[in-house]
Amino acid sequence: MSAQESELPVGYPVEWEADVVLSDGGTARLRPIRPDDGQLLVDFYARVSEESKFLRFFAPYPVLSPRDVERFTHVDYVTRAALILTIRDQMVAVGRFDRVENDEAEVAFLVEDSQQGRGVGPLLLEHLAEAARERGITRFTAEVLPQNRAMVRVFTDAGYRVSRQFEDGVVLVDFPILPTDTSVGVMERREHRAEGNSIRRLLTPERVLLLGPGRRIQPLADTLRRNQFTGEVVAVATDEAEVTGVPVIASVQDCGDPLDLAVVAVAESELGGVVIDAAHQGAKGMLVLSPSGSAAASRGTVVSLARAYGLRALGPDTLGLINTDDAYRLNVTPAPMPRTGRVGLFCQSAAVGVVLLSAALEHNIGISNFLSTGAYSDVTGNDVMQFWEDDERTAVCVLSLDKIGNPRKFTRIVRRLARRKPVVVFSPSRSLRSSPQVRGRSSPVAPPEAIDSLFRQSGVIVCERRDAMYDVAKLLGRQPLPSGPRVRVITNDDTLAAQVTAAAARMGLTPNEPVALPTDTGPDAIVDAARAALDDPVNDSVLCVVVGVYDTVASDAHHRLSALADTTVKPLIGVFVDFERVARRATGTDGPGQLPTYASYGDALAALNAVSAYAHWRARDPGAVPMLELDVDAARRIVHDVLTDAPEGRAMTDDEATALLRAFGIRAVPRYRVSTLEEATRVASRLGWDVVLKATAPAVRGLPDLASVHRHLDDPQEMAAAWADLGRLMVELGLGSVDDQALAEPVVQATMPPGVSLAISSVEDPDYGPVISLGLAGLASDMLGDVVHRVPPLTDVDAAAMVRSLRAAPLLFGQGRSRGVDVARVEELLHRVAEMADELPQLSEVVLNPCLASTRDVAVLGARITVLPTREVRDPQVRAL
Repeated sequence: MSAQESELPVGYPVEWEADVVLSDGGTARLRPIRPDDGQLLVDFYARVSEESKFLRFFAPYPVLSPRDVERFTHVDYVTRAALILTIRDQMVAVGRFDRVENDEAEVAFLVEDSQQGRGVGPLLLEHLAEAARERGITRFTAEVLPQNRAMVRVFTDAGYRVSRQFEDGVVLVDFPILPTDTSVGVMERREHRAEGNSIRRLLTPERVLLLGPGRRIQPLADTLRRNQFTGEVVAVATDEAEVTGVPVIASVQDCGDPLDLAVVAVAESELGGVVIDAAHQGAKGMLVLSPSGSAAASRGTVVSLARAYGLRALGPDTLGLINTDDAYRLNVTPAPMPRTGRVGLFCQSAAVGVVLLSAALEHNIGISNFLSTGAYSDVTGNDVMQFWEDDERTAVCVLSLDKIGNPRKFTRIVRRLARRKPVVVFSPSRSLRSSPQVRGRSSPVAPPEAIDSLFRQSGVIVCERRDAMYDVAKLLGRQPLPSGPRVRVITNDDTLAAQVTAAAARMGLTPNEPVALPTDTGPDAIVDAARAALDDPVNDSVLCVVVGVYDTVASDAHHRLSALADTTVKPLIGVFVDFERVARRATGTDGPGQLPTYASYGDALAALNAVSAYAHWRARDPGAVPMLELDVDAARRIVHDVLTDAPEGRAMTDDEATALLRAFGIRAVPRYRVSTLEEATRVASRLGWDVVLKATAPAVRGLPDLASVHRHLDDPQEMAAAWADLGRLMVELGLGSVDDQALAEPVVQATMPPGVSLAISSVEDPDYGPVISLGLAGLASDMLGDVVHRVPPLTDVDAAAMVRSLRAAPLLFGQGRSRGVDVARVEELLHRVAEMADELPQLSEVVLNPCLASTRDVAVLGARITVLPTREVRDPQVRAL
């Protein structure tokens, strides 16, 4: 029975529920135990071997008494808690902690014997530790029999600092559960392996079931047979139509041997039963080819049932799977089998899949694998990237994204993947706005240019045209990365030599002097020139543009340059302009050492420029995220109190904002709101004068001439004059009378040393997660767009690049008439804001403006923070889908 089908006990932590991936790629449901789980627990315990029971209880313990069942299923989720793992509605494991001291708890596990070896113990430990930390527990202890080496290994391999001692025949294990770099790394590696394995199982089936009307499954059966699928195929025609070429059975239950992959095209009302039947036949994966019209309605059924029954699901609205590996030859799509190659393709909807695959076929791109998941389904691009990272057959990772699922996880995975393999994303990145939160949302979202920065920071090559995406992919898949932007152009036409060289410079490459050969040059001379250019150390890449007008020079040069491309350690690219479409020729397997060919030098140069930029990103030091002293727990309490007071969210008060910033080590200069001249004078006197009076109302602050700011006020007379000026300004702006200065929302602050005013902000974008921005304060930056953006986590290299990427950066480094600022302090402030945004997704917007950077410090003079009841979307320190 699901949590939705029964009344939840008091204090039941719904947020602890999770769909999880086991180490072999299977899925399971993890949730807190409930009082109504008694029979589930009894049945589970009956399946556990006597040996496992002895290792758990240190004595023979054949059955659980009613009192045991009562004690184990009735917990308060604070001092006593238990998590159970279920597959196919059966409990297969349980882990629990019992608090023994204020911050210490005893932990224990029991795993069904048939599930041991699937990584269940480490998974339970991760989730129990996360739950315990939320309850203020910082340390776990356990008593383990010496022969229970597997359980001791769970603790020692977790990445925590474990201490052990032997006492009275029992091993006593003790370790802190606060996350460390080691423990987080261990969890991420386990997550990576598990999710990668779950995709590998989808792509490597040995037994496939086709289920649906005969007219839908017959083409799939024909495709599998035509492409020589190496496994076994069976079919179930739901309309009893004839299906030729494969064995036909009456129902899923008649499959016999274990099933690997079920491909189904049935009505929504039948999906639930099909998922369950396939799971009971041992299916590891399922493709749901339901019509797109029913996709939204059936999506929830497919995802929830598939995860509960231990399999991964693609669809509804999936185009299918392709694996060109000769060991499988799997093609469960309507498309012809592509060339075998090194490019992995990912998309979501079936319609986009058609566009993606048809373009790959047209461009003769060699494919390693193709996955269409369906929109917002169980499997995501994050899962596929986890698989690609270790897949030896995939050298180039190409994604066509409709939406990013978990933005924090996407950023973490794609940064790591791009360090090993190029990642090419087709996305006019500014159009990835499918989240319903955005369409009806009044809170701010990241600007379009910030989304472009997200991809650049992560090393992703973004293409706004699918043709351009394949231009880049063929270069990456066939030739080595360039070591720099210097390109030598070789052509058999003087006019083209000048045009191509100018175009290369325009695109950001560094063209060397071109080699312009006579028009009647033969292919041997072209190849000789290319070989000499490749040998010349001043060139990082060579582009040959061959024009064939009346003869076969383009065709002959293509053949000879292809042979040369197989031996070079620098990129060699061919552009063939003729009437025989030489540039489109391709045969056999696509792979390294082949010549990437183009019909347009513009396309070739654009691809080379993108690849050169990626090579530069990959070669540079990525930096490290600095370790900062932060009080995240205090910050979370402040946010919790705000949302308790205003469940729909609100702007923080000055005191709340100051306290939140203090928790992250950011000192805000106190500002005191005043409504009368007398109050302003009293505050200034208490501060010892030399104060600032300024307006903070949106309609008044930030005027180009700073007319709303009065500095260095040293006595009551100067304060009175400033107050009167503020009143006249209100009249001039048409906002009130001379006596209505309070409408300007004035504040009094101590005067800070002179410096450069900066604006630092963060926005929690529902599609992309937190985005950090930096610019100079004021209208100049707003109008000129001199603002830079990055996403957390920020490395020291990222923060330094933010500061130096501003067009106004010379002001910060003391050039011209500027005195310069303490740049290190600015970078530290960026790190602290990034940590705050990453830890607290409820911070819809944080604006620190102005931040006055001087030669000695950075003073935060204004802070505006808005809180919304955003769901916790930060990756917790546990593995979950």
